[in-house]
Amino acid sequence: MATAWRNAVPVGVAVVGALVIGAGVDTVHRHPWSHKKAATAAKPTATTKHSEKPRFVVGVRRDGDAIVVRDVRTGHDVGLPVAAPAGRRFQRIAAGPGDSYVVASYASRKVVFHRLTLGKDGRPSALADIPRAAVPGVSTPSSDMAVTPDGANIAYVTYRSGGAGSVDVISTRTGARKTWTAKSAARISSLSWAGDTLSFLWSPQPRAGAHGELVAAAAPQVRTLDTAGPVGDLKLSKAILKLPAGAQAAVLSPDGRTIVAGLESSSRVALQQYSTETGRPGRVLWEQPGKSGVRRLDADSSGGHLLLSGDDGRLYGPDERTPVNAGDLSDVAW
Repeated sequence: MATAWRNAVPVGVAVVGALVIGAGVDTVHRHPWSHKKAATAAKPTATTKHSEKPRFVVGVRRDGDAIVVRDVRTGHDVGLPVAAPAGRRFQRIAAGPGDSYVVASYASRKVVFHRLTLGKDGRPSALADIPRAAVPGVSTPSSDMAVTPDGANIAYVTYRSGGAGSVDVISTRTGARKTWTAKSAARISSLSWAGDTLSFLWSPQPRAGAHGELVAAAAPQVRTLDTAGPVGDLKLSKAILKLPAGAQAAVLSPDGRTIVAGLESSSRVALQQYSTETGRPGRVLWEQPGKSGVRRLDADSSGGHLLLSGDDGRLYGPDERTPVNAGDLSDVAW
């Protein structure tokens, strides 16, 4: 099985320019999540209703020069590509409210954000800058982003030399920014929101031992951060769940009661529910035999529909099975 670091990167992102998506995308059936009373730690701002299954995948081209929209039923592009601003490259994309998306672009140690809206036919509008919203720092292929369902806040991960990361939360209305910084090297991935609570997967990296030997990394943890609380050290976040070996991605449900983890082994890939209150495993929502692997797991803006990016270069989503070519995309959302 490949290392956690490699598998955690989004489908198609190249690590030293090496990874490429396969030629097709298969889609499979998933189960929407339950929306019972929220856990107190999650503090949701409103009840989220499940939307219809997304019709379109919106993706960043591998070289970051454009955004493209594709119909998941036909595999065809919809409208014209949306070009990146001059001198910048797109890096990340995340679903926003309604038919909108937030896109991050990067240049000269600065991340800025843009809004893209789709028409009813999926055709993209012109890119609109989000005023005053920016994050200083180094954005890498390992960076991650998530947007609150109401579009009010963006969470973004940057990294420093040595692999230690920072989590910034930016208001899309005012540009106000809060920062939490880690002191040790770890992959910070699978960002997702439940109210003011930001969930992420903390995956420590292997370290050198006393005699120069490589010491295996600790098991990945799902941690939550109260973004309405004090800023500073990322240790202010709370570990809520240790995931088993083979866990490569995890998403918090909108009510804060459930984590869905993408698990892989030598014989299967599965989406497994866990309780955030007890840490106990619940239902297996979906599984597939084989070695397709897990690179990323994302939800749409309703939180009710999951998109799994596999090591096999395919995207697994709703139950239509029309092949979609995603080989030129480095990050996707729906």
